[in-house]
Amino acid sequence: MRRRAFLQAAAGIAAARTPASGIVDIGGTRQLFVDDMLLAETSRVSKFQYRPDKHPKNPILRPDRPWETGLGIQISGQSVLYDSDEKVFKMWYVATRGENDGGRRWCYAVSHDGVAWEKPELGLYEFQGSRRNNLISPDEWNGGGYFNVFKDPRDPDPGRRYKALGAGAARGRDARGLIVAFSPDGLRWTEHPANPLTPMGREIADVPTMLGWDARLEKYVYYPRPGHPLTQEFNGNGKHRHVRTVGQSVSDDFIHWSPTQIMLAPDGEDRVDYQYYQLTAAQQGEFYIGFLAVLQTHHQTFDIYLLSSRDGFHWTWIERELPFLGRGEPGSYDAGYLTPSGPIVHDGKIWIYYGAYSGAHSSDTSRFGPNRLSIALATLPAERYVGLLAGPDRATIATRPITFRGSRLMVELQASLADSKTPTGTGFDECEVRAALLDQSGGAIEGFTFERSKRLIESGRQELTWEGAQVGRLEGKPVRVRFELRNAALCSIQFADA
Repeated sequence: MRRRAFLQAAAGIAAARTPASGIVDIGGTRQLFVDDMLLAETSRVSKFQYRPDKHPKNPILRPDRPWETGLGIQISGQSVLYDSDEKVFKMWYVATRGENDGGRRWCYAVSHDGVAWEKPELGLYEFQGSRRNNLISPDEWNGGGYFNVFKDPRDPDPGRRYKALGAGAARGRDARGLIVAFSPDGLRWTEHPANPLTPMGREIADVPTMLGWDARLEKYVYYPRPGHPLTQEFNGNGKHRHVRTVGQSVSDDFIHWSPTQIMLAPDGEDRVDYQYYQLTAAQQGEFYIGFLAVLQTHHQTFDIYLLSSRDGFHWTWIERELPFLGRGEPGSYDAGYLTPSGPIVHDGKIWIYYGAYSGAHSSDTSRFGPNRLSIALATLPAERYVGLLAGPDRATIATRPITFRGSRLMVELQASLADSKTPTGTGFDECEVRAALLDQSGGAIEGFTFERSKRLIESGRQELTWEGAQVGRLEGKPVRVRFELRNAALCSIQFADA
């Protein structure tokens, strides 16, 4: 069976709770049609995965400082956030020094609008005799790097307000593995004295990413790439070389981590050369949103696929055949592969920052040319991961019985683009959406019929009303919502206060 799942994920959105009676209490929360929780019946409807738009100013962050020479700059983990306390975007990125030099420099940038970024002069470390730079680590770094950073307001120790995680060797040591560091401000970092906390091997092989604090589990979570002998080995090459997979490990204190469990691994539904390079994720409401980087070994390229989960461990695909975030054309800044940070929901949009690589994930010559590293941005509206799409034929969508809190029914629509508009707005390919409210058994409720429904014909978030009837009088009573629609995608509904 094809794996499908639909995601509920945006700020302020909670998953609906279903009592034993089968009535779904949605309260006043915004409900995205990202799974089948609310759906009792659909006809002539397709579920449509939206894809983010790449910003026209990409790449938004380029290597333009002397300490960023070499291959360029990159993010490759959970490394960008919007700090709502300070009202600023923050990014921790890595300057990669060269093809044959594993050393990396850790850098910091900020932005007020998410597009124009500043590399502040922090004065922390010298580079070529000057401290006028944005470096947050010494110039000489013995490989590896902290590709993951998050702000942890729940930690009572202010010196551990920011936490970083990566793979490599602690400074002054040869042993490699999982490394962590702590900071009061995200700039001045102290590595844990016991680094590496987990040695390279079975539990971690390379490229860990981090969810951060999981409010549902009440634990810290990171996603290592497991090693031998935990993961499956390639057959026939005579060497220990494992298939790239994604694991999960948890911790109560960010220092002592559980044994890694295999979480995502290629299977029979994948092309034979596919490997799972890494997963970045975010927890939003009761759902987890995952961006899976799928390595196509044949050309050493990645595309990003959208996954969702209800428990943070068992993941399903939104659309397995179509990448959520795909590579650019050969010659472009992201033609080779992409490594996104987790999604940020802010100001009505989902912000996805990603490492952009112009070349293949290979030291050999490829048709993509030399690999140059930069950082790019893609966005999409906060409510538009998935829509219930109707074409020119009239479609129907009916919910299960629900109870709600509020006096207004708000819907988020995207109207289809018509070939041409008619004076009446009733052309065969023009948008039209109406609804009726029914009782628990599907019977009509006086005043809330299709005939009295406001006719919605445009995109956006808008109120659906009925002439002469007030939605608030049905508050707390089991009702069904039944939509009739043409040439539109229904993305969400919400009962809200006036």
